[in-house]
Amino acid sequence: MNATRRSFLSQVAMWTSLAASYGAAAWFAARYLYPSKRPARSRSLFVGRLDAIPDGDARVIEDLRGVPVQVVRAGDQLRAISTVCPHLGCRVRWEPQNTRFFCPCHNGVFDAEGKVVSGPPPRPLDRYEVEVVDGSVYLKVKEPA
Repeated sequence: MNATRRSFLSQVAMWTSLAASYGAAAWFAARYLYPSKRPARSRSLFVGRLDAIPDGDARVIEDLRGVPVQVVRAGDQLRAISTVCPHLGCRVRWEPQNTRFFCPCHNGVFDAEGKVVSGPPPRPLDRYEVEVVDGSVYLKVKEPA
C-alpha cells in the first residue's frame, strides 16, 4: 500500500512541476511575441534663442538618432524639417534665395514646407514639431525605441 501511495504522490508532483514549467515557458513566449505597448516618449532639444536665428535663415541641429534637422525661420513662423532626402538618403540644403530645399544628388526640389516640387523623391521631407518658450526655440523629437 505504501508503494502505491508513494508512486501516486511522485506522479502528482512530476505532473504538477511539468505543468508549471510549461506554463512559465508559455508566459515567456507570449511576452516575447506580444510585448507590452509603451507610449512613445518625446524630448525637447534646445535649438537656440529666437532672436539669434535671422529671418529667412536656418539653424541645423541633430535629433536623438543623429539625423540633421534644419529649423527654418520665416518671420514669426518656425519649421523643422529633416535634411535627409527620402529618395536615396542624400543631404538636402536650404536655399534661402529660392526659399526651397534642394537635393544635389538627383536635383530633387522641395518647397519651404518640405513638399516635393520636382525630381525623383517619393514623398515629402520628414517634419518635426517646434515650440518657443520664453524666447528659446526647442525641437520636439521622439525618443528612439
